[in-house]
Order: sequence, then structure tokens, then C-alpha cells
Amino acid sequence: MGIALITGGSGHVGANLVRELSSRGYEVRCIDFDNDHRAFEGFNVELVKGNIIDISTLDNAFKDVEVVFHTAAVISLDRKDKDLIRSVNVGGTENVCEMSLRHGVKKLIHFSSVDAFVREPLEDPLYENRSLVTDPNAVPYDLSKADAQRIVLEYCDKGLNASIIHPSGIFGPNDFKPSLFGQEFINIANGKRPYNINVGYDYVDVRDLCKTSVDCIDKGEIKQNYIVGGNYMDFVYMSEVMSEILNKKLIRSTLPFGFIYMSLPGSYISSLIKKTPRAITMDSIHTIKVQNKNIPSSLSREKLNHNPRPVEETIQDTIEFFQKRGLIN
Repeated sequence: MGIALITGGSGHVGANLVRELSSRGYEVRCIDFDNDHRAFEGFNVELVKGNIIDISTLDNAFKDVEVVFHTAAVISLDRKDKDLIRSVNVGGTENVCEMSLRHGVKKLIHFSSVDAFVREPLEDPLYENRSLVTDPNAVPYDLSKADAQRIVLEYCDKGLNASIIHPSGIFGPNDFKPSLFGQEFINIANGKRPYNINVGYDYVDVRDLCKTSVDCIDKGEIKQNYIVGGNYMDFVYMSEVMSEILNKKLIRSTLPFGFIYMSLPGSYISSLIKKTPRAITMDSIHTIKVQNKNIPSSLSREKLNHNPRPVEETIQDTIEFFQKRGLIN
């Protein structure tokens, strides 16, 4: 096996790609951007300094690379981050495509999102031929993922062999930073959300996502996009499973959806005090309220052997991961 380069290697998806690629015999290289090396501990990973928004720093990272997994992105539903979202998610993707073409990379696996698609009609199954977001007033993250995909397709026309992965919500172990969802998972497990709003989303185990994405190296077609979903899961059911595993009652009652709007001021103040990303914004409310619940992932199941595991297994493994790191009591 040759060298596999991961952009965003210290993130949740990157950490699990390191493990999947290593198990298959690839030499793994990651762009060392933030000096956070927890995701690589115990693995033979080559770290190369670089920043995807500065193409002049990327030559060494792409040298002799066989396949690139482009996971690096700003995942934010706060409009104050819109310029950074645009710079990294769109400009960074263009740089990754340019360097992949320039260095003769055999395959680029680009990580997009189901949020790159126009959501309506909500009642119809979400398939790969759904139109991409074009509205300039759309959620900045959604538009950035749609525009980044357009760039990837343009580079395919120039000769780049690239396939596109659209994950649904991602959760699971090896979430070292942790992600926004990972932090909320920790909060629920520690009894900090006794009164919660029963909302849900389609979630895929990060390990299943990474297995399918690595299978895409050989099985994925050029210019083809693949939706990689899992199972719909609401917070009440997740909390019930967590309660059984941890042997404690985690949610006492649920609140009507409208109460989430009352959380906006508190979320804003908390983010200022703790200097952490806002979990609740108007865009995050829109994302959870206006969503596609019917995500068959039939193309990735048929062509990439995608086989998502039960959410109960992921919940169990995620609890164990956070417990080992001392984040769940």
C-alpha cells in the first residue's frame, strides 16, 4: 500500500481514518495544523506541517501521495464564522484539488455533507441526484459544502480522479477534541441535560463511515457522490440507552420544541464565558428542524458495501471511549 494523506487528521473523522487505513497497511500521513496529536497516539503517522488555506505550505504534504482523504473543514452553524467557513471549506478544497492534480494523486476522497443538498421536499427520500444548495442566504456551512463539491467536480473535468462522500450526522469513539455532538453526548451522560427537547437526526457511526470511505478508493467512481448515512435517532431514545448502560436516569422529562428558542441567549453567553463554539444558533435550530429523515444510502450500500451498525452499539462504544478519557463520570 502507498501513502494516504489525511487533511484534518486530528479531527473525529481523521482519527478514525488513521485507524482504518493503518489496519489495511497504508502508510498514513497527516497535515500537522494545530499541534493536537491525541488522535495519532500509538500509531505510526507521518506529520507534515501545512495549512490547506495556504497552498504554498502544501508541497511536502502531497509529495508521493497515492490517495488523499480531504476531511478538513470548519463545522460551524454560527454565522459569525462565515468568512472562516468560506476560506477553509471552499478555498481549502480548491487548494487540495490543485495539489492533488499537480502531484498526480491517484484518488481523492472528498468529504462533503448531506447538508450540501437542498432539503425540500422533506418527505422524499434523499438521493445523490438532489440539487445542491445555491441560495447565497442559506446556512453558510451548507453553501460552503455545496460550492466545495462544485470545485471538486470542476477538477475532475481537468483529470482529477475524485469521489465525494456525503455523511449524515457523525458520532462514535475516538472523538478526542471532542466534536459539538460529542460534547453534548458527554453532557447528557453526566446528567447535565435532565430536561431536554426531543429532536433527532440520521446518525452514522464514524467507524462505518471511514470503512466505507476507504472502500471508495477502489470502488468509487470518478465524479460520483455517495450519501453515507446510518439510522435516525432522537435524543430521548439515545438517553434511554445511555441510562441503561450507565444505570442512572439521565432525562426526567422532555420539553416542546419551541423551548429551544429560549436557549439562544444562554448559549450565546455561555460561549462567550467559556470561549467555546455555540451549540444553539438559529442555523443549528434550522438544521435540526428542517431535515431529511429518509436517507436510504442505497448507492453506498450497493456500490461501497456500506453497512451501518446499530446505534446501540455505537452508544456503548462511545460511552466507553469517553469514560477512559475521564470525561464521563
